[in-house]
Amino acid sequence: MIEIDGSFGEGGGQILRTSLTLSALTKKPFKIYKIRANRPNPGLQRQHLTALEAVKILTNAKVKGDKLGSTEVIFEPQNIIEEGEFMFDVGTAGSVTLILQTILPLLLNRKVKVTIRGGTDVPKSPSIDYIRLTFLPLLEKIGIKVSLDLIKRGHYPEGGGEIRVSQVVGNPSRFSLLQTGKLIKIKGISHVSSLPSHIAERQAKSAKEYLQSKLNVPIDIDLDIREKEISKGSGITLTAIYENTYLGSDSLGEKGKRAETVGEEAAKLLFEEIKSNATVDKHMGDMLMLYASLFSGEYIGSILTMHAKTNAEIIKKFLNVEIEIKGEKPFFFKARKEL
Repeated sequence: MIEIDGSFGEGGGQILRTSLTLSALTKKPFKIYKIRANRPNPGLQRQHLTALEAVKILTNAKVKGDKLGSTEVIFEPQNIIEEGEFMFDVGTAGSVTLILQTILPLLLNRKVKVTIRGGTDVPKSPSIDYIRLTFLPLLEKIGIKVSLDLIKRGHYPEGGGEIRVSQVVGNPSRFSLLQTGKLIKIKGISHVSSLPSHIAERQAKSAKEYLQSKLNVPIDIDLDIREKEISKGSGITLTAIYENTYLGSDSLGEKGKRAETVGEEAAKLLFEEIKSNATVDKHMGDMLMLYASLFSGEYIGSILTMHAKTNAEIIKKFLNVEIEIKGEKPFFFKARKEL
């Protein structure tokens, strides 16, 4: 059984999520202890517990320690379920996108439909529009196509968001993302939920004005106005679309933060990613690591975060891969399955 110190490196929930994904795929059981030990609220919170429960159900796993606040879990997966419909509810504004990240590789070429309820646009996690505009198009580049529907938006603290994954298909193989190619255009989504529509308009206008002052490419930002959601909130997500790749950024509104500030913040973040000459942004540099390790891939990430460094170490515990990381800003990542 693989043993994992949950306080290692970045010390957050990503250690558990990566372990769950790879344990399910490899059928290797693991024990994780000191889960989030250095956090203000250590142990499993609702979002982590929901990810654990989701993989438990999808793999008919035997689990010990699956309760709120638990700092130790033993996970023994069986076979991944081939078909069925499932619903997982965080019960709070906990991120649905982090749960989606955990289970997505398990759904590949299986007749499984999944609904996840919780927060779609919450701090310290990818927004649902980042997933739709940047992550999923990039997965399609490496051979994985995902059908994802945003049913309801959910903001912190109320939550109430809902997404549905109905199909994950493909035949991914070795990939190389070392050249961005030409920058074609900028695409974005500016949204509000149960707030005045002018907030989304101002976010979009501010982002567009900033990017137009820096770039000479078409900029297309759609508005998503939702008047009757459970939660109130706003945000904007931007994606730079290149010939070979996608770079993304996002920014969320909050009380006392002007809409113009939100829009410009996302635009500045995206411009920094563009200037980095990397082929994936700092969040994707972490998220793509698992897929590169599963299918032998290479790419250039804009910033080597502690999240990414920790993820690499967890991956090596489950997969027989040779991992090469060079540099930090930007950094080169390559994974190759060992024979």
